[in-house]
Amino acid sequence: MKLVKRSGMTGLETAIILVAFVITAAAFAFVVLNMGFLTAEKAQSVISSGMSEASSALLVDSGVIGQFTSTGGDQADIDLAKLTFYLKLSQGHTPVDLDDSKLVATYTNARTHANLYASNGTIMTIQGVNSDGDSLCETGEKFKVVIDFSQLTNSTMDPDVTVDEAYAHPYEEFRVELRPSAGAVLSIERQLPPVYSAVMVIE
Repeated sequence: MKLVKRSGMTGLETAIILVAFVITAAAFAFVVLNMGFLTAEKAQSVISSGMSEASSALLVDSGVIGQFTSTGGDQADIDLAKLTFYLKLSQGHTPVDLDDSKLVATYTNARTHANLYASNGTIMTIQGVNSDGDSLCETGEKFKVVIDFSQLTNSTMDPDVTVDEAYAHPYEEFRVELRPSAGAVLSIERQLPPVYSAVMVIE
């Protein structure tokens, strides 16, 4: 009687192959899940950062006060000499450093564009009203900002114009921008009304 030799897979070999498939699938699933979590975390970080940058971290508290060189008469001869306003931190933002090394401040009218935080430190001054003594604008604190346009010099303006041209006059528009290290730009845009008083609130 002739014996036929047959070969096949034993239960042990099948188990080994199944275990190998399971381990491979588990490793692949771990990589996919890990990449998914990483992507979701990155998206959340981007959204959070975008929301922070989209809203301004600084707010103007109350109105903007203008001081003028003269009143009445020819409105073209009246100059906006000083601007005063108060800053506070907007809701949900981290403290903002108002030091000249962290904050960029500019002034623009129809004739020139100027850097307000110049090296002489006399054009724009920021002083804490109820702060703890440092330059950080924190929750509940207010800072007084005074801009003295008479201190503008040719080195701070582009293009170079005379001081009289640097002033804003009645019926003209001007813009002051404060750019903190984080958060959107705080822009103060006003059109000067007819001037009838040496000190006026500019709406």
